Amino acid sequence: MSKYHLITFGCQMNKSDSERIAMVLENCGWKPTSNINEADLIIINACSVRQSGVDRVYGKINNLIKLKTKNKKLKIFLTGCILPTDRKKLKKMVDLIFEIKDLPRLPQFFGFKGLSNFEKDYFQIKPLYSSPFFAYVPIMTGCNNFCSYCVVPYTRGREISRSPIDILKEIKELIKRGYKEIILLGQNVNSYKFGKVTFPKLLRMI
Repeated sequence: MSKYHLITFGCQMNKSDSERIAMVLENCGWKPTSNINEADLIIINACSVRQSGVDRVYGKINNLIKLKTKNKKLKIFLTGCILPTDRKKLKKMVDLIFEIKDLPRLPQFFGFKGLSNFEKDYFQIKPLYSSPFFAYVPIMTGCNNFCSYCVVPYTRGREISRSPIDILKEIKELIKRGYKEIILLGQNVNSYKFGKVTFPKLLRMI
């Protein structure tokens, strides 16, 4: 049975994205393993907010490449926040780089059909929550403020707000399952706006 190992660097949004990656993989028949030496697929969810994070990704990939000498079937995939300049260099070091928004297409690489219904909104993929007590619920992604010190607009793209209907639906399901803490996520939650629903209005709806 094929096994995967998921490595997540960075913020809570990346952790939330990794929960969706895990769901897609397990729907394709992959099983998780905490032992990296047993994995046939290793996915790194990267962070480029700080240079130290970028350095960790390069270091981790260099170490993982050594595992390929022991396991010829091993594939290394990379996703997350990656700057264009790093993407060009890292492309030569891994088997696949995909943007998190393209997660619904990931099954195609394993011989399955892509999740075409979710092609424009990967947030509709139900997460494989890592905790039975608290859950991350993304409400938006990206940022429109191109601050000189921040790479988020270049790695996450422009702001995209999630439908309040989908947000409320996910929260209601979590409450029914007994979750005690729900954390709303976004690179710039104060900028949330879906139609006439702003962030303050969304909070009142919740």
